[in-house]
Amino acid sequence: MPRPALIVTGASGFVGRHLLEDLKDEYRIFAIARRSQRECGAPVHPNIAWMQVDIGDIDGLARTFREIASAGGARVLLHLAAYYDYAGEHRPEYRRTNVEGTKNVLELARSLDLERFVFASSVAACEFPRREGPITEATPPDGRHIYAWSKREGERLVLEQRDSVPTCIVRFGAVYSDWCEYPPLYVFLNTWLGGSLRARILAGRGRSAIPYIHIRDVVAFLRRLLLRRELLKPGEVLIASTTGCTSHRTLFELATRSYTGSARRPVPCPVPLCGAGMVFMSALGKLRGRMPFERLWMYHYIDRRMEVDNSQTRARLDWSPSPRHQMERRLPFLIERFKSEPVEWHARNAAVMRKDIARPDLAILKALVTEENQIIGSLVARVSEEAAGGRLPSYGAMEDSELVWLVRLLHRLLLTSVQTSNRMLLVNYLEVTGGSRFKAGFSVDEVCLFLQAMNDAVVAALRRRVDLKRLEREVFDRITVPIELAMEEVRGQYERLEERGATMSGDDVEAGENGRTARESIESTIWNCLVQRS
Repeated sequence: MPRPALIVTGASGFVGRHLLEDLKDEYRIFAIARRSQRECGAPVHPNIAWMQVDIGDIDGLARTFREIASAGGARVLLHLAAYYDYAGEHRPEYRRTNVEGTKNVLELARSLDLERFVFASSVAACEFPRREGPITEATPPDGRHIYAWSKREGERLVLEQRDSVPTCIVRFGAVYSDWCEYPPLYVFLNTWLGGSLRARILAGRGRSAIPYIHIRDVVAFLRRLLLRRELLKPGEVLIASTTGCTSHRTLFELATRSYTGSARRPVPCPVPLCGAGMVFMSALGKLRGRMPFERLWMYHYIDRRMEVDNSQTRARLDWSPSPRHQMERRLPFLIERFKSEPVEWHARNAAVMRKDIARPDLAILKALVTEENQIIGSLVARVSEEAAGGRLPSYGAMEDSELVWLVRLLHRLLLTSVQTSNRMLLVNYLEVTGGSRFKAGFSVDEVCLFLQAMNDAVVAALRRRVDLKRLEREVFDRITVPIELAMEEVRGQYERLEERGATMSGDDVEAGENGRTARESIESTIWNCLVQRS
């Protein structure tokens, strides 16, 4: 019985990577992300098809969803992809990724006949504290900062589609791990456990508080949601968080006790003085060209408590966070990591805090799509020229329509290899079809010259684009390297075929082997191409 299939957007993120690691043996996962697996450290596994695309690029995302459909589709889509930084500025990425990106994913998901579309929101989408009490599943997403607005818009889009796509909304608390990996907490701990004058200062009375949830509990929550998804109402809101909240003062006392053996006495800083200090630090940061983590928008939340009551979620999913993963019990483990493995600690947290919006691979992908017809025309003309000179006789003997079809197919394979970061895709195709080319009389020199001409046409088209002027190395890595690997595969393949006389080609294998239908065989082949990595 085939494994159930999932789509996970934001697969390169903190939650996405841990979720893939946990589910990879039980599900086939279409992992959508802007970063490559190698770059983000996501698991590589036969059940994970990594699909590198920006959800804000509707054309690229549409191609990705067509590939997913051709490989059998999926039952559930977990939409984890989102943009967030702590500057508090109204950056265009909030609309492009969190709103337009969500709209794109929702629209394309309608064609997949999903059993559930899960939208990752945040308890930070809600204003706090609230007169009526803690934040619950019924609390409206009425927060005032830009991130809250973007999540409110995302929730609105999800609710609008609930009649055509079975949706649900999950509002997460602050997710952390034993390595911390939650930027505000990382900054607090570095300050409190350091030797600066600010080490003992707490903003206000230290009553600022939010709900935390350990990454292991997040994974357990999502696993439980997958199992009980059929019980949820369309558009239902769930909260993945601990109950209540943990204050800065509590964190300070626990952290300093774990670090030094005794809790330090904090120095409260009056709220107005905090505001003046933040203004000064902001001005100094602008002069230095390096802004502090503390931004002026944070002043509004000093000594405010984000209380949460998710009892309804616990009852609906029959789930609750593990007591041993409560922040108050887990913080000593974080401090031990801080003390014993400082290099790894800072490296992991620096990676979480870094925001890299520019993606050269996605720029190359977009250019390949835009220049497709020009590239195909250029390569067909080059083939005709070489055939007239006697260097590509077998390709020259092909019907014009057949040659254009072949060139377009190889271009699409190259495009997909960039999209999925799978440099072996061309190699896989040539390996499967090599026997039939050999038997048809194509020489090894012909095939390699054809591939070289393909590289020349693609690279020439990309070099003419102003937006790719500084990406020569990336173009070489994503275009030339896969084609050179394909050429080497052809040489090795011809050597093997000549030795054994080409008694059988890849095309001689029947699609219906092992009792599978032709559709199942096609889906399996596409899946295998997607998951194979260089």
